[in-house]
Amino acid sequence: MNDTIRIWRSPDSAFGHFQRQPDPRQEETFTALDAYTDQQLAKIAASGFNAIWVHGNLNTVVRTAVFPELGQDAELHQQRLNALTERAGRHQLKVFIYCQPPRAIPADDPFWQHHADVAGQEETMPDDHNVATRMLSLCTSTDKVKTYLKQAGIELAAKVPGLGGIIMITASEYPSHCWARRGRIMLADGNFAQAEMECPRCIKQKPENIINEIIQLVRDGIRSVNTDWKIIAWNWSWTFYLQSPCVEIISRLPKDVMLLVDFERGGRKVIAGKERIIDEYSLGFAGPSEQFQRSLEVARANNIKVMAKLQFGTTHELATVPNLPVLGNVFAKADAVRKLGLAGFMGCWNFGNMITANTAGFNAFLSGRLPDNREEALRALAAEYFPGGHAEGVAAAWLQFGAAMDNYPFSIPFLYSGPANYSFILPMQPAPLTGKPVGRSWLMDERGDDMSSAIFGYTIDEIVSGFDLLTSEWNKGVELLRQALKAATGNHVQEELNTAAVCYHAFRSIANFCKIYRMRKDWNAA
Repeated sequence: MNDTIRIWRSPDSAFGHFQRQPDPRQEETFTALDAYTDQQLAKIAASGFNAIWVHGNLNTVVRTAVFPELGQDAELHQQRLNALTERAGRHQLKVFIYCQPPRAIPADDPFWQHHADVAGQEETMPDDHNVATRMLSLCTSTDKVKTYLKQAGIELAAKVPGLGGIIMITASEYPSHCWARRGRIMLADGNFAQAEMECPRCIKQKPENIINEIIQLVRDGIRSVNTDWKIIAWNWSWTFYLQSPCVEIISRLPKDVMLLVDFERGGRKVIAGKERIIDEYSLGFAGPSEQFQRSLEVARANNIKVMAKLQFGTTHELATVPNLPVLGNVFAKADAVRKLGLAGFMGCWNFGNMITANTAGFNAFLSGRLPDNREEALRALAAEYFPGGHAEGVAAAWLQFGAAMDNYPFSIPFLYSGPANYSFILPMQPAPLTGKPVGRSWLMDERGDDMSSAIFGYTIDEIVSGFDLLTSEWNKGVELLRQALKAATGNHVQEELNTAAVCYHAFRSIANFCKIYRMRKDWNAA
C-alpha cells in the first residue's frame, strides 16, 4: 500500500464557483494555502492518505508568451502553491493540481480583442447565481493553442516543482476545448442526444484525437522539465465521443500517463423492479461497473496504470451529511482497488470529504491488514473504531444501511434536480404548486416546491415507495447502531450516531416532501 496514490482533500478548502467576472483570488490555487493548515494536513495524513488535490485553472496559474493576457496573477498563485507543497511535504503529502485545459474564456473578455483567431465553439455556462454566460473555447485546432498547452505544462512544472503531479479532465465539466461539451451526451435513461459541433475547424476533427492531443501536449511540456510527476488523465465523459471503453483514446495515451477511471459509472442495478443505469458516483452500488472493468482491461493491454475515481464519503445521493455509513459497500470498493492491483485512487469530489468511519474503513480495508471476508473485516474495523462497543452489532448496522440504500430511486435527474440535499428546508405548504423549481441540488439555489424535472424513469408513486422503504430499513440500522454503541467510548461514537440519525431524518423528509408534492400537483381545495 505504501506506493499506492491515495488522494483526498479538505472539507474547508473552496473549489470555487464559476463567476461571470472571474476573480483569480477566489480560485483554489490561491485560497488553499489558508485552508490547509498543519492541523488539517496532519489529520488527512493520519487518516491514511498521502496526497491532496486542488482545483486549478492553467489560464490563471501560469503565464506564457503565447497568451500574455492570461495569468496576470500567476506569480502570486505559484508562490502560494509552492508554500502549500512545502507545508504538505512536512506531513508526507503530495499536492496534485486538478484542471481542465484549455479552459474557455467569457465571450466579452478583452482577451478576444487580441486573439479572435483562436476563438472556437461557443457554449453557455450558468454562473454560481444560475445566470447564463457566453463562453468561447480556445480552439485546439489552431497552432497557437497547441503551443500554449505545451508552454503551460512547461511553466507549471518549472514554477511549482514540488507538486506531486496533475490530474486532467478533458470532457464535460466546464467549457474548455471545442469538443468538450459536444458529441453524444448521455441521458438519464442511457440513451444519447447529439450536441452538434459548430466550430468550422473542429468539425473536421475527431474528438478522440483532440483529447489525446491535449493530454500529449501538456504531458510533453511537463516532461521536458520534470520526469517524476504523476500525470493522470481522467476518463470522465469520454463516452460523449466513443463507445465504452473508449479504446481509441486509452490505447494512444503516453505510457507514462496514468488513467483515472470512474468506478461506478455505467453500472447497472435493479431498483423498483427495473434495471437502472448508475451514471454517477454511488454508495448504494458497490461496483466496480462493467464499464470500469473493460477500461481496466484496455489500459493493461496497453501498459497503462489505472487509478479509481470514487466518492466513498458521501455522494449526490445525500451530499449534505458527513458520510453515508454503508461500510459494507465501502469494503467492496476498497477490496476491489486492492485485489485489482490499482495504482491508487482519488476518493472524493468537492463535497463528501470529511474524515469519518468511511475514510477510516476504506484505508483500513485497502491496507490488507483486516480479514478478507466482508463481515469479519467490518467487525474488526468496528472494534478498532469504537472501543468498548459491540462490534458484531455495529457491523450489522452498517450492512442494514447498505440494504436500505437498495431502495434509493437512483437517476441523474433526481440526483441533480431532486429534493434530497435540502429536504429539511423545502416549502411544504397546503396549496397548489407555485411552479418554482426545487433548484440545483449541489448549489445554494433559492428553493421552490416543484420537483417535476427530477422525475424521470420512475413514477412519483415509485419514488415515494422507494423512500418509504429506505426510511423504514434505515431506521432499523440506526437502532442497531445505537444499541451496539451503548458501552463504546471515544469521539467517534456520537459523530457516527448523529450522522446515521440525520440520514434517517433526511430520507424521511424526502419521502414526506414527495408525498406532499404528489398531493399539491393535483390539488383539491377540499
